[in-house]
Amino acid sequence: MKTIHRKPMRFHPRRAMTLLELLLALGLVVLIASMMFLFFNQTIRTREHGRRLMTDGRLARVIASKIADEIRNVGGQLPAVGPGIDGKAHVITLHTLSLPDKEVLHRRGIKDAPVQSQSDVRMVQYYLGYDADVSHDYPDGTQGAAPMGLVRSEVKTLFQTSPNENNEQSMSIDLLAAEIKYIRFRYFDGAEWLERWNLGASPFGAFANTLPQAVEVTVGYDEIPPDEEEEETLDFDDTQLLPAPPEPYNPRTYTETVWLRQADAFLGSRLLRAQNSIGSGDKGGESGSGGGT
Repeated sequence: MKTIHRKPMRFHPRRAMTLLELLLALGLVVLIASMMFLFFNQTIRTREHGRRLMTDGRLARVIASKIADEIRNVGGQLPAVGPGIDGKAHVITLHTLSLPDKEVLHRRGIKDAPVQSQSDVRMVQYYLGYDADVSHDYPDGTQGAAPMGLVRSEVKTLFQTSPNENNEQSMSIDLLAAEIKYIRFRYFDGAEWLERWNLGASPFGAFANTLPQAVEVTVGYDEIPPDEEEEETLDFDDTQLLPAPPEPYNPRTYTETVWLRQADAFLGSRLLRAQNSIGSGDKGGESGSGGGT
């Protein structure tokens, strides 16, 4: 038999260099793919963040404009109803004037059911709704009812004895925007901005114009806890109305200022009330000095 001798395999330097180049190429491919993935991922995140900011800004602008339009249509001191505007920092009640719905103006036949009449004066209220059955942790560290969003309630038949909450033609309560978790109002009386406006007990009579000169509406997305219930003791000459600080800049809020052309620059002005009080005191002092002489 012929014996076959195998030669020992020798390490080829060119073959080793090719393997090293392959590993380097694979590493470069993985590195470039990772960089491309990070680049596209960051691009998608930036695009999504910008789209969300545009959507949030558009929604806040639409909501603030809707509230501003209804504020522009308020009346003065309405008999048997109250002032046109009665509000706090996070809730506002408006007695606004509006046209009837289009359904009321449509022509109807004799056999058609009549449509309920509507008043041109409606009570509209904006406030933040909360779910008392669900607990929620707020960014400021407090705990309270979970926020539900911005609520709009409207009483269409204002002069009836008691509104029917089950009839949408009489009264409606709608969750206007579940995304809106922040709302704030400020009221300008001709001299300074105030946190609340309550001039229902006007000494000038039932037909006095008790509207503020302007109302600032701010809506946003930052959650705020519900206000604690407090007793209303304010009247027309209340001196406890403190100035309201301006709204700090926040990219998650939108502010719109409504100037009321129908407001009386004198009767509803805090500046004139201060002048009247000073003037009455001066007259009292003059009469007292005159009586003394």
